[in-house]
Amino acid sequence: MLDITNKTALIIAPHLDDEVFGCGGLIHRMKQVSSRVFVLFMTNGTTAHFGNGGSSSGKSRLLELEKVSAQFGFDDYHIAFEGDDFHLQLDQVAQRQLVHSIERGTPVSIESIKPDIVLTPLPNDYNQDHRATYEAAMTALRPASADYRHICPIVLGYELPYQQWNITATETSPACLVTLSEEEMAAKIRALELYSSQLKSATSPLSIHGVRTLAAYRGLQCGTQYAEAYVPLRVLV
Repeated sequence: MLDITNKTALIIAPHLDDEVFGCGGLIHRMKQVSSRVFVLFMTNGTTAHFGNGGSSSGKSRLLELEKVSAQFGFDDYHIAFEGDDFHLQLDQVAQRQLVHSIERGTPVSIESIKPDIVLTPLPNDYNQDHRATYEAAMTALRPASADYRHICPIVLGYELPYQQWNITATETSPACLVTLSEEEMAAKIRALELYSSQLKSATSPLSIHGVRTLAAYRGLQCGTQYAEAYVPLRVLV
């Protein structure tokens, strides 16, 4: 069983809201058991979308993030590439820059906080920022001598609500399920409601209904009411 008490977690999130969609329940639990949670957001900017209002500004998302951080009690967070020159264009940024931001180039980098657990997006995501983030994270987390750099023992890829539609046309098969209590699920939903500019209608996976439905489906796979799904990328025993 994965011990998350008194640990340090780093969540690598391509955008503001991915950390809650993917890990909101786990974040709440970790903060309840004296663990530290840091979030490295890769980019933020104005987004046109097929939802309420048709777009959301980078400034509005920052205001939402402040409320989410206050709710969960993030120990710190940082946005590596702020602004419209980077947002939804991380695939145009040199991988060396992306890797550096994760590895040692920010206040919440791997070498800065030396996490016990790193959570990252998965590689088959249709969003180019997510794929670029995953590739950079895998490079930053590469095996090396522990005499010279921090080796994170637990690396998990988190599932997002729309993951069944992906560039490999196959469903992600998560082998790690984090069971969620009613309280943990409620905390995740409250945080998502704070990201109101990013929520879609109830028929979209990126909605409260969509998130709750996916959590219930994952719960059925492990005999509980709700769960979040993760793909183990590295587990050192």
